[in-house]
Formats: sequence, structure tokens, C-alpha cells
Amino acid sequence: MFAACFNNRFTNALVYYVSLLLLILVSPLLFIWELVNTVPSCFRCKENMSGKVVMITGASSGLGELIAYEYAKLGAYLAIIARNKPESRLEEVAHRARELGSPDVLFMFADVSKVDECRMFVDETVKHFGRLDHLVCNAGIGQVYCISSDVTKFTQVLVRSN
Repeated sequence: MFAACFNNRFTNALVYYVSLLLLILVSPLLFIWELVNTVPSCFRCKENMSGKVVMITGASSGLGELIAYEYAKLGAYLAIIARNKPESRLEEVAHRARELGSPDVLFMFADVSKVDECRMFVDETVKHFGRLDHLVCNAGIGQVYCISSDVTKFTQVLVRSN
């Protein structure tokens, strides 16, 4: 009985100290490995976007609009798509993108939830610019639900006892 208990304690201690020793020895090596592989990626050159054709869906407002402006600053040709039809809004985004440096901006109205309209705006972009280099899928499709219930009719599930 004593030998079995001693063996068990000895094995537990051995595993504990060997694991601790390995952790102390290996973790600096893993840290150095991670540092060597991560730091160079911070200094890599960005892709030159000048002259590239970028299509952005959902570009009439919000993130899509801001993404369009950032690509315009980099000199990209833009094809911006929006579903909403205050046409002046998408025209304003196109005008501002041109001011920021985009050589040409094509804007179209389409609903990305309809396959035929997606084919149409991709085809129009390729027809207009001759190619498509980047696609930014930013259009948001979602369902809004409203729950209205009379909470006074709910039954109590949890009862506090004294």
C-alpha cells in the first residue's frame, strides 16, 4: 500500500515539475518564434490600388460609403451599388469619391438579394471598366422583428422561498 501511494505521489510530482520545466524552457522559444513571424508582416507594403477596379455593394451610406472613400483616396476605379433610391445620395458618394482621387466612378442601383440584379451589376462593371479586381460585399440584408406581448400574462417560473 505504501509503495503504491509513494509511486503515485512520485509520478504526480515528476509530471508536475517536468511540465513546469518544459513550460519555462519552451515558452520563450515560442515567443521568439511568434515575434519573428509577426513583426515583418507589419512592414509589408500594401497593395497598390491605383488603377484597380473595386466594386462595393451597400455604398450609399455607413461603412460602404467610408470604404468607397478609402479606396478612392488610393486611386481605385469604383463601381458602387446601393438598393436605396434616393438617387442623389449615391450620386453624392460618387462625386465625393471623384474629389478624393478616384479616376472614374460608376454607380448603379440594385438589390443584392436578387441574383439577376447581381449578375447585371457585375456585367455592367466589367463592361464599363474591362475587368473587376476587388469585390467588397457590404450590403446588409436582415430581417427586423418586433415582439409585443402583454407581460402581465406571463406565468412565474422561479418562486423565491423564505
